Amino acid sequence: MAELRKKSETEENRKKESEQSMVAEESTNTEETDSIVVQEMDSDNDSSEDNDASVSNAFDITGKFRQAQPKEQPKKRELIGVTDKKVENKRILMFIVLCFGVAWFMEIFGVTPMYQSGDVDMVKEAADMISQLMLTPALAVLVVRIATREGLVKSGFQFNFLEHRFLFLFGWFGTTALTFLGAVIYFLVFRNNFDPNMTSFVSSYSEKAAFAGAQTNAVDIVAAYKTDLLVKVFTAAVLDIINSFGEEWGFRAYLLPKLFRKVGTIPAMLLSGLASGLWYAPLVAIGYYYGSGNAGFPIVNIIAMCIFGMVTGVIYSFLCLRTGSIFPSVFAHSAVNVMMSQAALFTFDGGNFFVGPAPTGILSGLPFIITAVICLVYMHRHPIQASTE
Repeated sequence: MAELRKKSETEENRKKESEQSMVAEESTNTEETDSIVVQEMDSDNDSSEDNDASVSNAFDITGKFRQAQPKEQPKKRELIGVTDKKVENKRILMFIVLCFGVAWFMEIFGVTPMYQSGDVDMVKEAADMISQLMLTPALAVLVVRIATREGLVKSGFQFNFLEHRFLFLFGWFGTTALTFLGAVIYFLVFRNNFDPNMTSFVSSYSEKAAFAGAQTNAVDIVAAYKTDLLVKVFTAAVLDIINSFGEEWGFRAYLLPKLFRKVGTIPAMLLSGLASGLWYAPLVAIGYYYGSGNAGFPIVNIIAMCIFGMVTGVIYSFLCLRTGSIFPSVFAHSAVNVMMSQAALFTFDGGNFFVGPAPTGILSGLPFIITAVICLVYMHRHPIQASTE
């Protein structure tokens, strides 16, 4: 019995040893299998990366040029002027000097002697020169952009009508409507000055026609003018588009964004308008705008022009900032230039620049003033962020 017990214990020990050896072999095989799988995955990843690199290199047409370049890649170039305050200040100063300097020099030493000569032909040439000088702000912008290597990035030339339909339509028709509304307010106050027969205009036109040897009558003149006025309602936005572009590309598309990034929205809108009004100072000083027979001439006249420039400038700035395009403000500016003198033809005395019916007057300018205030309030409540791109 003792021998049988020993034999059974010996067999049980053998079984345990064999089971332990089998477990050890299985764990060893598992580790070897895992290592093989890992090696295969690593090799697959390496091959896939190599394949991806070869595919990307196949579409990289700059690869052969990159071999000759140094290993260190140059830093990404930031947009010039947005982060460099010194460069921006330099550009603003250059624009102001060129815009005002060139225009004022030509107006003081060129236009003024011609306009004050009393010769009809010389006065006409002076008026033509003034029209050409309206492009000075745009030319100043072009020179500064080229001289400082700013380029034409973000120049306001995008025509995003579908995105800002209302503001584009307001630019086209809005200031015409404001001018008309201002004239209505003026004639409601000064009813005795309203002349539906356009007596003064017909008399002046008839004299010119007679001097040229043409025969006219009052009915035809008034009918022709009213037809022309109706056409201008729909086309005024482009009838003076070249001169308006000259000013808007300078004061709104260039100066305004730079002031906006420096001093904020509201001050920038007011300052750009003030600059555009002050730009006319030499012409106002000779009576080309606002006349010359009033008390306080020419200081009062220059101040009035600056105020008018700020009021209209706020509206133009609003259109430019909200759309990111120069075109609505150009349309609005052109319409003001074309329509501002039309209502005066329906007066007996030609109206008054400080009162009306032109929008330069305090009474007929009320619709513009109210609209400008609305624009400022809206921009204050719905500010836009300065772009750093």
